[in-house]
This record gives sequence, structure tokens and C-alpha cells, in this order.
Amino acid sequence: MKNALQVTTSLLLIVLFLFACGRSGNGDTTAPAIQTVKMHMSQGKYYDIYKKLQDKLKAEENIILDIQIVPDDQYYNLIQTQIAASDVPDIITENAPTQYEEVDAMKNMVDLSNEPWVRRLSNPELLKATDGKIYARPISSSSFYAAAYYNKKIFADLGLSDPTTYAGFLEILETIKTKGNGITPIYMSNKDTWTTQVFMTAGLPVLLGDKAQETWDKLLTNQLKWTEVPEFETVLNLYLDLYEKGYVNQDHTAATFNDAKAALAEGRTAIIYNGEWTVGDLVTKYNMDPDDIGAFVIPFGDRDLMATGSFVEGWLIPKDAKNIDGAKKVLDLLSQPAYMNPYFAEHPGSPGFIDVNGGEVAPAVKALEQKYIKGNKYIPEMNGPMSYASILFNENLWRPYVNMAAGEKTPEQVIESWQKKYTEYMKHKKQPGF
Repeated sequence: MKNALQVTTSLLLIVLFLFACGRSGNGDTTAPAIQTVKMHMSQGKYYDIYKKLQDKLKAEENIILDIQIVPDDQYYNLIQTQIAASDVPDIITENAPTQYEEVDAMKNMVDLSNEPWVRRLSNPELLKATDGKIYARPISSSSFYAAAYYNKKIFADLGLSDPTTYAGFLEILETIKTKGNGITPIYMSNKDTWTTQVFMTAGLPVLLGDKAQETWDKLLTNQLKWTEVPEFETVLNLYLDLYEKGYVNQDHTAATFNDAKAALAEGRTAIIYNGEWTVGDLVTKYNMDPDDIGAFVIPFGDRDLMATGSFVEGWLIPKDAKNIDGAKKVLDLLSQPAYMNPYFAEHPGSPGFIDVNGGEVAPAVKALEQKYIKGNKYIPEMNGPMSYASILFNENLWRPYVNMAAGEKTPEQVIESWQKKYTEYMKHKKQPGF
């Protein structure tokens, strides 16, 4: 009887276990185990909305998206070091496709071409690498309207209007300097080197105009040297001129992009020169009324032409990531309207997916799109066509720009050092012509 009781008890426990397993596999509400997906994101790309999306992932999907926010001036070196050491997070953020070369995406990143969200992309061709594959899941379909975003109240108080010539732009800065009661005419955030380079990456192609594509082609094949592009020296001198005339904040080498946006919202500066994402932050993070934000294109060479990007922010998965499946699931979930609609509600723009609502775009950005994009008055910024050498940009071009602004280098020295590094790299990569 004792043995029979033991057998009966054992059978009962087995039945209960199988019943529980059956329920778990057939609609049981038992939550799956929590999994963690680690992600690194540069500070300039992190918005408060991500906290809400993280909470939603955890509550609904049992996924902890652990985002490490890295200062902009440290992000590039950190990612490069981690890739070299095969010690990477599950997701990284880079501009795609312009920074594919920088992280050697074809070697180091997971091919995402067959992921379910690809068929919903608004602009799939933009994301393809030279091998035709997609290595990044985007947020937007297009990005970067290079413009002077300004505080309209300051402009109204000083009787200023959008310039039509470069001299007119300088007159605006001079008026703010002399009559603005201490307001900084234009704010530079050179601690974040990527913001420093905006003036050059936008200004140079506008100065080149119809010669731009020919210039890039010749530079890439060694038929032309950077020291032989007079417009490059011109744009560097224009940039340096802003500092020498006292139009820029004195703490520019220590200032961050967040400092710049705060200064504009608080009326301590009149202008920030950057991309349209500036407006989203001013509205959501710094509580600035969209109607108080204006924008104009700096007329380099007196040309009414806007530099635009041939890239978008992309989320990539390193091949050495520890949780590739979890990372793929996060990329898919955060492409869905349930996640992207709230994002664009706070940061309106052009969604990367056809079924996502882009939100209410600020008047200043709408005006730029209407006049320059729809009016076909735009030109690709320098970083896009020169993306083959993007791995060099941060340390060998953007940082020397900062050094020049600090009075440590001349424009000629910046160009000469860049030419040397550029040639060495292209020879190393066995680029035709070098």
C-alpha cells in the first residue's frame, strides 16, 4: 500500500506538471522570463521619450532595454574600442549609411536585410551598404536640414529678418552683438565635435555648388587634393571669422549641444546652427513654443541653397553581441506604430516606416521643407559623398576644427594635416588612384 501510494502521488505530480506546461503553451498568462538588451547611445541622440518606451517594453514584453548614455565626445572612441575587443553591447547607434565604414558594418554588424520591419521602410535604398545589404534599422526616412535656428523674439526685438546674402548674415550677428544687451549672436558647442563640423559639412558643398559632385569624385580618386580646393579654405576662414569678430560664446570649447539649446530657449543666445532635430528638443525638453522658433539657411557664397543629409540615425546589432535575438526583437518592436507614434508625437519628423504617424512638424521645419526640399533647392552635405573616409572624421577633421576655433591651428594647417591623414588612409585601403 505504501508503494502504491508513492506511485499514485508521483503520477499525480507528473499530471499536474504536464497540465501546467500545457497551459503555459496554450494561452496561459504566465509571463515569460525577463530578458535584458544592452544598448549604447550618444547623449545627443537620447530623448526623454525613450524612458517611456523602455517602461512600455518592460511592462508589455518583459524586456529591459538597458540604455547607457555616453557623452558625445566619448561615444566614437568607446564604440571603436569595444568593437576591437569584441566586448560590445547588443545595440549601438550610428548614422546610416554614412558611418557603415566607420564600424566596418559588413564585417562587424548583423545583416538585417530580412528582418520583418524592412518591408515597411519608407526609404529602404538609403540604408543599403555597398554590398546591397541593410545593417541599420532607422527612426526617420530622411534627416538633416542645415539651418540657423533662431529665437524669433530676439529677432523681433532687434528688427531682424532672414538674410539673403552672407554679408547680410554677418550684419545680423553684428546687430545682436552691439544691440542685444549681452546676448550671444551664435552659440557654438565645440565640446561635442560633431556640432562643430556642421558649419563646414554644410557650407563647403553650397560654396562648391554645381562643382560639388565632381569635386567629391576627384577627391575620392586622387585626381584632386584637399589643398587644391579653395572653397575648403574659404569655409574654414568664414568659420574662424565668427570667433575673431566676437560673435561666438567664449566658453565654446567646454559647451555641449544641450548647453546651446538651453541658451537659445532662455534667450541667452539668438542662433544655433545645426539640424532640424534641434527644434524637437527645444519644444519638448526646453519648453519653447514652436511659434517662437525661426529658421533660415545661411547663404554661403550668396547662394540660396540648403545642405541636407544623405543619412539617418540607425540602430545596429554587433555580431559579437551577447543577445542578438533580443536585440532583433527590440528593433522590430520599436519600429511599430505603438512605439514610434509616441516618439514622433514628441519629436515630429519624417518616419522611417510607412505606417507611422510623423506628428505635427514645427512651422520652422515645415517652411524649410516647403522652400528647399519641395522647391529642389538642396544639396547633399559633405559627409555623405565622403563617407568612405568617415572613420577619420572625428579625430582628424572635426577635432582640428575645434583646435582652429580655439586659436591653436590655422585653416591652412587644418587642411594640410587632413590631406596627409586622408592620403595615408586611402592608400591603406587601396583606393583606386592612391
